[in-house]
Amino acid sequence: MIFLLMSITYAGILNYYGKVEGIAKVKGPVFYADGQIGGVYYNLLINTPPTEEKIINFSDGNRIVFKTEPLGVDGFYKARFDLHLWVKTNKSGNFLQFKVIRIDSNLIEHEICTPDTISVGATSRFTHYHTNCSSEGEILMNPNDSFGLEIHGVGTDTEYWIMTGRKYTKGYTRIEVSKA
Repeated sequence: MIFLLMSITYAGILNYYGKVEGIAKVKGPVFYADGQIGGVYYNLLINTPPTEEKIINFSDGNRIVFKTEPLGVDGFYKARFDLHLWVKTNKSGNFLQFKVIRIDSNLIEHEICTPDTISVGATSRFTHYHTNCSSEGEILMNPNDSFGLEIHGVGTDTEYWIMTGRKYTKGYTRIEVSKA
């Protein structure tokens, strides 16, 4: 009780006589790929890891897109997007291509940046891959806009599998955002 009274008194004195100054380090959001489908897109969860492990399968000529809920912001700082993916494929020498996108309320997709293509080797086990890209400047948005991640394979007669959820020691399929 005494501690609570002292804290309230100190806060009142600080408010009247001074101010707090300093540097705060703000960590950007983490978007987690989720195997659940919300409409036509897979879910991209904001700062909340998925509760279940899911495997998403697709083949060359098709794409998959993960999408957040509307972010409720008018803009976003110049950002770096680090993609961490758990992938396997049935053939070596194929590539996965990506786009980080802004999806407006009409579901029109606007490219923010394109990470480097990754070469995927055939393996029966999921393998961790990392790539990144940065926006060219501040990202202009409307409150109903969402972030998204488009993935598609470039190969011949190839199937791909992406693991969502936490099965591996290095963590989830995700996008880590930081200030560029």
